[in-house]
Amino acid sequence: MEQYVPCPVCEASRAQHADAGDRAEAVQYFDMEDCVLTAVEWDFISCPRHPDLPVPLQELVPELFMTDFPARLFLENSRLEHSEDKSSVLGQGGSGTVIYRARYQGQPVAVKQFHIKKFKNFANAPADTMLRHLRATDAMKNFSEFRQEASMLHALQHPCIVSLIGISVHPLCFALELAPLGSLNTVLSENARDSSFMPLGHMLTQKIAYQIASGLAYLHKKNIIFCDLKSDNILVWSLDPKEHVNIKLSDYGISRQSFHEGALGVEGTPGYQAPEIRPRIVYDEKVDMFSYGMVLYELLSGQRPALGHHQLQIAKKLSKGIRPVLGQPEEVQFHRLQVLMMECWDTRPEKRPLALSVVSQMQDPTFATFMYLLPCGKQSAFFSPQGQDYTVVFWDGKEGSRNYTVANVEKGLLEVQRMSCAGMTLSCQLKVHSCLWTATEDQKIYIYSLKGMCPLNTPQRALDTPAVVTCFLAVPVLKRNSYLVLAGLADGLVAVFPVVRGAPDDSCSYLCSHTANRSKFGIADDDVRQNPYPVQAMEVANSGSEVWCTNGPGLLVVDCAALEIHRRLEPFRAPSVVTSIACSSECGGEEVVWCLDDRANSLVMYHAATYQLCARYFCGDPNPLRDVFPVGPVGLEPLDSHVASPQGDRIADVSIMYSEELGTQILTHQDSVTDYCSMSSRSSSPTRCAPLSPASSSSAPFSTHAEDPDGLREPAAGCDRAEHELSPVDGDAFSQHLKAVKLLAVKDVIWVPRRGGDVIVIGLEKDAGAQRGRVVAVLKARELTAWGGLMDAAVVAKDTVVCGFANEDMEWCLAVWRGWGTREFDVFYQSYEELGRLEACTRKKR
Repeated sequence: MEQYVPCPVCEASRAQHADAGDRAEAVQYFDMEDCVLTAVEWDFISCPRHPDLPVPLQELVPELFMTDFPARLFLENSRLEHSEDKSSVLGQGGSGTVIYRARYQGQPVAVKQFHIKKFKNFANAPADTMLRHLRATDAMKNFSEFRQEASMLHALQHPCIVSLIGISVHPLCFALELAPLGSLNTVLSENARDSSFMPLGHMLTQKIAYQIASGLAYLHKKNIIFCDLKSDNILVWSLDPKEHVNIKLSDYGISRQSFHEGALGVEGTPGYQAPEIRPRIVYDEKVDMFSYGMVLYELLSGQRPALGHHQLQIAKKLSKGIRPVLGQPEEVQFHRLQVLMMECWDTRPEKRPLALSVVSQMQDPTFATFMYLLPCGKQSAFFSPQGQDYTVVFWDGKEGSRNYTVANVEKGLLEVQRMSCAGMTLSCQLKVHSCLWTATEDQKIYIYSLKGMCPLNTPQRALDTPAVVTCFLAVPVLKRNSYLVLAGLADGLVAVFPVVRGAPDDSCSYLCSHTANRSKFGIADDDVRQNPYPVQAMEVANSGSEVWCTNGPGLLVVDCAALEIHRRLEPFRAPSVVTSIACSSECGGEEVVWCLDDRANSLVMYHAATYQLCARYFCGDPNPLRDVFPVGPVGLEPLDSHVASPQGDRIADVSIMYSEELGTQILTHQDSVTDYCSMSSRSSSPTRCAPLSPASSSSAPFSTHAEDPDGLREPAAGCDRAEHELSPVDGDAFSQHLKAVKLLAVKDVIWVPRRGGDVIVIGLEKDAGAQRGRVVAVLKARELTAWGGLMDAAVVAKDTVVCGFANEDMEWCLAVWRGWGTREFDVFYQSYEELGRLEACTRKKR
């Protein structure tokens, strides 16, 4: 069917003659194909009835000249520096388009040009009608695709989608933002040579995956199916993880508008194309999620998802469920992203996640920090190293059947499995330099020499101790190749072994907590604090000049130079026992020491230099992410006396109150139930939060001052809360899954693993001139639910956290996490918060 359009000049002339009563002149009708072919090069077409008066093609075929677009979008061709030389070619788009490097108004841009075959002299020569028809069809197809993509780009406003700068009809092109680093495929190819997995690094891989998902979610919200998502169509702006935008999606030439009924068409790139895309088959936005899974494969492996060389061969493999091979999760070490990749490339579209749900998943820091889990079989005990070692050791059995297993968490494998090493059951161990110190339940210490992967055979040295060793600590001293090994004992003593050139000295001294408590701190023998408490933990503090060790509910501070106990601190009251100690830095860079108890389930923070108690935090909150607690200011001068007074240094007793409405609350003995009720009923203004973590509200903290040790006052008559709604809960009645297991100093934050498997991450920050503590993240891996309770945890090589889980049968599994500090969490949270802000700004501009 041929189409014609009347000449507007002839029409106007005929109307004028009709009004004057003259005979109407004939009107020229232009063939639409003539108009299209002429529009390839010219803005006007000549009418044979008035050759001296050209006809604007905008009036004949306005859709080709984009007359419905705003005038501001049309490029000033005089300001466009554009060359079609090979040196300017950046790449090729769909349908034969070519992308050139150019400049517009002095700024670098990318110009996507649509090349149309020219057909000359069609009006003066009887050209082949069929050839002219084919060329007109080709030109119309280019105009149509140009209009579709330009319309789509004009309507899209998102920080992760390439922005349209302007359009031009002669030449037929549009200008886009120019990506400084080219396509993601190019960047991956350049960086994949030196790395087996994640060639762009973990944080940047996370950010790029998130930004792609964010762009897809925006497109799908606009009912647009990308249809050709691949690394070639993802342009890279920056490789700096601190930048808010690293990539942008581009090339929408074959995108489809999708409504409720879906879309039709066979488009896409083999290897990335979803298996349900077939002729006359309706599909939806889940085809983009399949392609997204393939892009995730590229991000993780650095390789294209190659499944063959022919499109039909690739399509058959994909429809049968064959996918590119990546590696085991413990090799890749990005568990959640690998699982997401496999969910996205599921053959069944309904099983693939939506882009919006992917965005939500990736905003949880657990997604980025959980590396993998490693089953380790049936074991009896878990021991972690100190220093730059990536191994943890399991021991099992006793006497002739005793054996050990070594897990290398950097490589994600068990390097040594059930190596025999006869002896008594181990109580603890310490690896220092090339020696392994092991303590057994028969009150012995055995020192082994470590040479490569050789088995532990005959110990180099055996030492006797007056009680079972419960913990070790290596303390460096000023002498070269010398250090002290401190062994905390089950009876409260601390044995000190000087070590020179790897060998312990024959002289061994002891630090006696009982004697120090009586003679220095005035604690009577019948005081409960004089019980023979095992030394649970020791930590080096104050730049290596001191060692802080546990003594029941208190802490003893040892002077390393004099090797004597010179101070006692009282963070808790009996029957609480300090179980873990960790040393970190506060906002000003000064050392602080944290300790954890076994009954109140709370942390206490001391300023190390002044021994001043600064803060206390309850670890049993079921929803701790909202928690903010004050940190008291440090006094100008340290305490006067070296003798810690139990009455002055002791934190007040606390009671734990629980109500279904308000959850768990902590009350000091100075508080009354009346105060609690009235405080709970008032609404408080939200605390201003730094961008370190998502918005949170403050929770009621512990008091940091010494308070009246008397019991709770009787509730006032005005408190109308029923007794069953607000009742004290004994510490032992706490849900075991909320019980803190250990304190881990990870960079400048404290990680607190809890029995149920989640990890509270606490950081310190400045607020209005003061400091406060905040739970910056709560990490919880649902994959670990089946592995029982969290038994122990450790920091290995300073940047990796390992949590050991065991079930009732003592089957162990290691959960390995990236040891993030404030900087990493800050980059993570800001990455999506800033992206959301930029997206909101673009909406406002429109």
